Amino acid sequence: MLCLIAVLSAATLLAQPGKVVDRIIGVVGNETVLQSDLEASVLEMTEGKGSDDAAMRCQVYENLLYQKLLLNQSKLDSIEVSDGEVQSQVDRRIEYFVQMFGSVEEFEKYYKKSAAQLKDEYFDLIKDQLLVQKMQESITKQVKVTPADVLRYYQTVPKDSIPLIGEQLEYSKIQIDPKVRDSEVTRVIHVLDSIRLNLVNGKSSMTLEAAKWSEDPGSKYKGGCYPLQRKGSFVPEYEAAVANSPEGTYSPVFSSTFGYHFVKVVEKRGEFYESCHILMSPKVKPDDLDIARRTLEGLMPALRDTLSFPAAAMRFSTDENTKNQGGRVINPATGGTRHDVASLTSELNLVLMGMKPGDISDPILVTGDDGKQSYAVYRLDNRLPAHAANMKDDYEVFKQVSESRAKQTETDKWLKKKIASTYVKFDAEYASCKMQFPWPKNNP
Repeated sequence: MLCLIAVLSAATLLAQPGKVVDRIIGVVGNETVLQSDLEASVLEMTEGKGSDDAAMRCQVYENLLYQKLLLNQSKLDSIEVSDGEVQSQVDRRIEYFVQMFGSVEEFEKYYKKSAAQLKDEYFDLIKDQLLVQKMQESITKQVKVTPADVLRYYQTVPKDSIPLIGEQLEYSKIQIDPKVRDSEVTRVIHVLDSIRLNLVNGKSSMTLEAAKWSEDPGSKYKGGCYPLQRKGSFVPEYEAAVANSPEGTYSPVFSSTFGYHFVKVVEKRGEFYESCHILMSPKVKPDDLDIARRTLEGLMPALRDTLSFPAAAMRFSTDENTKNQGGRVINPATGGTRHDVASLTSELNLVLMGMKPGDISDPILVTGDDGKQSYAVYRLDNRLPAHAANMKDDYEVFKQVSESRAKQTETDKWLKKKIASTYVKFDAEYASCKMQFPWPKNNP
């Protein structure tokens, strides 16, 4: 089965920097397959070790042909992705690799380029990958399975091949984030205004002030500056400040999801701009966190008596991801409410492991992915012991597999049809490969 979509792999980014001799090893419509494409995919499959396995390289080669076929057809069908959508993906993936290196500085040192330069270099690559993904989705968007289809699939699965489902939990939470005081917001804005005024009057420099005050790790020690960026690279509030400020001037202080900033516009060039900024965020005081704890403690008697947990979550919780579902925590991988015990953090496991369905925990200090702290109480809604999958308890499991098989069948039909009507040229080195699909191998 061919890989359905392309992704920016670790191999692509983490290959040793330097010059690589490249060549075209395949053509599909107006798209080309490069030797570097194949080598990067091989590195990914072998976790960076590479391989001379001929069968595996043939498999990778066919998968690349398939991706190029999707990309070629996406352009013929006028499928589009926005620059903002592309830039968001670029930022997310660059941030992932920055975390792998431990810091922006180490990441840039390794590649001998700034993160901004690397983002720009990977823009077209990510755009192509998103087009491939959207093309794949368009092929299978009409595929639906009925309960009867799912039952037929279930009945074809040999009894000794029924999967074992590990222990699963369903749980809810009420979370209260500490509220930043208005006086703290005013303080941050005042500090930024003072810094900005000193810069406007030439009493200091962005290099000194950014190093001292800015909380943006990507630009703090670079004068707060980013080199030329494509429009759509930053949050809308930032770009609005750039758009409304002439070159060489400083914007007023503004807020975004990251905190409070002001921007110096260095240059505007068509779809690109260069800017510097200083970012500061208001801080939560220990007393504010304590207020969140005491608020939850005050709810506990009613929660364990007359106040329903869903109603309390919708009224009091500050977690936007759960409050409108009555506090129920959704599994992002499945879209359902069941969570494999093995997938939970050790801290959450410690909270839930000793609880029975219906039990509510005491208020617990939790730390989010962004490092911010809050207090939460958890209710165990259901505990499902490990068991062999069955239609009654695990319908969604069989539905997902059944739907996946139906989509693969539809994709295979589309692929055979498009191969027959698309120009394909093989490199001689891969002409002897055994392929899953009938690719023409003798085009001039």
